[in-house]
Amino acid sequence: MLQRLQKLKPKLLIFTFGASLLPVMFLSAVAWRFVQQPLVDLEKTRLDDQVLAFRGYTAATEKGLQNLSSGYALWSDLFNAIRQKDRNWIKKEVSDQLLLSTDVDTVEVISSSGEVLGERGDALRIPTVVERVNALTTTGKFEAELIDTRSNQMLLLSVAPIYRSDATGKSPGTLILGQNLDEAWLRKFLNFSQPTTKLKIISLDGKPLVSSYVQANIDSWEATNLKSQVLPEIKKGEAVYRIEPGSGLNTVYAPITSGDKPIAIAKIQIVSKYFNQASINLSRAIAVGLALAIMLSVAIAHLLYKQIGKPIIQLAERSKTLAAGDLSSPIPGIHAGGELSQLANAYQEMAQALKTLIDNLEHRVVERTQELEQARQTLEDRVYKRTHELWKKNYQLQQTQDRLEHLNKQLTIKAEQLSQALSQLKRAQSQLIQTEKMSGLGQLVAGIAHEFNNPINFIYANLVYVNGYTEELLELINLYEKRYPDPEIKQHTEAIDLDFLTIDLPKVIGSMRSGADRVREIVQCLQNFSRLDQAGIKRVNIHEGIDNTLLILQHRLHSSGDSREGDSLNIEVIKQYGNLPLVECYPAQLNQVFMNILVNAIDELKNLKLKSNKQITINTKIGETNQILIAIKDNGSGIPLQIQPKVFDPFFTTKPVGKGVGLGLTVSYEIIEQHQGKIKIISEPGQGTEVLIELPQEIKQ
Repeated sequence: MLQRLQKLKPKLLIFTFGASLLPVMFLSAVAWRFVQQPLVDLEKTRLDDQVLAFRGYTAATEKGLQNLSSGYALWSDLFNAIRQKDRNWIKKEVSDQLLLSTDVDTVEVISSSGEVLGERGDALRIPTVVERVNALTTTGKFEAELIDTRSNQMLLLSVAPIYRSDATGKSPGTLILGQNLDEAWLRKFLNFSQPTTKLKIISLDGKPLVSSYVQANIDSWEATNLKSQVLPEIKKGEAVYRIEPGSGLNTVYAPITSGDKPIAIAKIQIVSKYFNQASINLSRAIAVGLALAIMLSVAIAHLLYKQIGKPIIQLAERSKTLAAGDLSSPIPGIHAGGELSQLANAYQEMAQALKTLIDNLEHRVVERTQELEQARQTLEDRVYKRTHELWKKNYQLQQTQDRLEHLNKQLTIKAEQLSQALSQLKRAQSQLIQTEKMSGLGQLVAGIAHEFNNPINFIYANLVYVNGYTEELLELINLYEKRYPDPEIKQHTEAIDLDFLTIDLPKVIGSMRSGADRVREIVQCLQNFSRLDQAGIKRVNIHEGIDNTLLILQHRLHSSGDSREGDSLNIEVIKQYGNLPLVECYPAQLNQVFMNILVNAIDELKNLKLKSNKQITINTKIGETNQILIAIKDNGSGIPLQIQPKVFDPFFTTKPVGKGVGLGLTVSYEIIEQHQGKIKIISEPGQGTEVLIELPQEIKQ
């Protein structure tokens, strides 16, 4: 038995060590699991942003080449030069001029009979390119297409039939322009879109076409997994992600499409922004927790052994000597106070009593019998007292257990509070992501509006002089007809239909002025929507913000039957504006709320292909307590009852993959709360959806 008691100290150490260490390890594993997945989702979102930016950059390049091609194709001088086969003029004014002053790398002018009248660049001689040029030329329309030339390069091709400046006459030929998507083009995108670090374009058979960095070879992961994992998803139009915390770079493989058909792969890499620091911080926290748990377990084990284990071993040793007949030796090392000390004293008193009894047993049998009876009574009293003391200890243990249960309940409450804090952190992260997106969009829109303003103002200012000069020239022509009625001049006048020109030219100038006015109005709306100069609190007209948002969405409200989705969409917007005062708010943020709500309404109505009389009703008024009330209602299919409580949750969306990330209404809810307002959704299946916004006229500081 004594040997078993000697093992008490290591058992206490193991028990306390396990009791302290296991909860820390479990909580550390749970913490890492909950931290890692949001970081992975955040890195994927950052990669998706770069894919969208790259697609926008490619679309902008294609649109710019189309506009350049259209501008040259509608040129009377080029029209006449092709009819006269003036190769020198075409080379000087078209081919050389385009190569010197634009990003165009290849130019070709061919007549309607197929004769080449002007050519610069070698890309149009590649068989794959020749085949696509012939196919696009036969359509007789303005066409643009992105081509993998099968010669380790990507070519953006534009084909435009040539007409007079007024788009009349039979086309005598075709203008073909090509722009290489080379390393310089990729580096422009990298300078424009941060934080992309590396960019490479790979063909569908795995060959590198163009890269923004020197080493363009496929890495080991791509050599193993490109054809088996990446290409099948690319052909479906899906992106493939590589989230690698240890490498410091995260990668996405996204399809490059032409006519909704994948033709190449864009490999985009960005620096891992969150994983490394999160790993370091969490590892430090776990290490500190483990160290504290080890120190605490050792200290508790040592204290338990000193207060309980060691006295028990000493009592066991004293019991062994007592059994051997030693009734006078004291128990060493047990100090006064405590239950074990009392038990040791009782042992010692019992030994002394036994010794006295044995010494006087022969001489005082009768007396000792009485004394033994008294001793028995005394022992019974002591047993009763010890029993009573043990009952007290049990009662105290029960109270301790009750306190532990109370502490356990408090820990449960704290865990729930931590869970709520984590949910709030996720919502704050989603709002930060959406805010950064809208900020970048606002800066881009403001920059485009600024760049448009200069040429539009130039055109608008010179139209006045053009109108005056035209009237003077027409008066001069009338004077020539009256004063010098020369037969040759009269014949030429009839040939060019001077009377028609005299009537139509002022109309053309008026149309140009109307077009310039329209462009200026659009630019002004873009500037009002972005409102980078009004990022703080301002007093604004709410109706102006709604109208600007509707103007930006005009192309989605009135789409033709050949829209991208293939359905016809014509939505009537009914405005029921009340007489509202200027409202104190953050204009750019409110515009973002209007944009999110209207886009959701348009998407819902767009899905109802068989429904006629699609309507969005916007109602504004002042409430009973002078608050601003805004109601935006559509007559769509409504929201199912079971998902209505989730519409404001972060990342909750009913749209297909790639159509939305579920942040629009979440961010809108946060913006309205920041304005000290309220937002709610009223919807019945089959009856449409109404979004109600309540705002104060002034924001209380």
